[in-house]
Amino acid sequence: MPVTSRFADIAQKSMVLFLAGTTVYYMVNVGVLVNRRIHLKKQGKLEEELARMSGNFWKAGGDQGLHAETATTPTPVPSADTPGHLTGALDT
Repeated sequence: MPVTSRFADIAQKSMVLFLAGTTVYYMVNVGVLVNRRIHLKKQGKLEEELARMSGNFWKAGGDQGLHAETATTPTPVPSADTPGHLTGALDT
């Protein structure tokens, strides 16, 4: 059996073990999260926990990374008639 064939077998077995290990690891983590949600739901605290978590997300500015400002992004232009007032998309 040539050395390259042995090396390929070892590499393949290592990759299979690595992928199987990560699959088991993440499946266990998902199971833990689901069990925690079920436990919170039984206690009636799921909604307040989700509200607390989403509140922290929005307070931390979670929506700021959703849109990138580019050179072609239309931005409001200040009017010379009324300084300090922006015209364009922000007018209500």
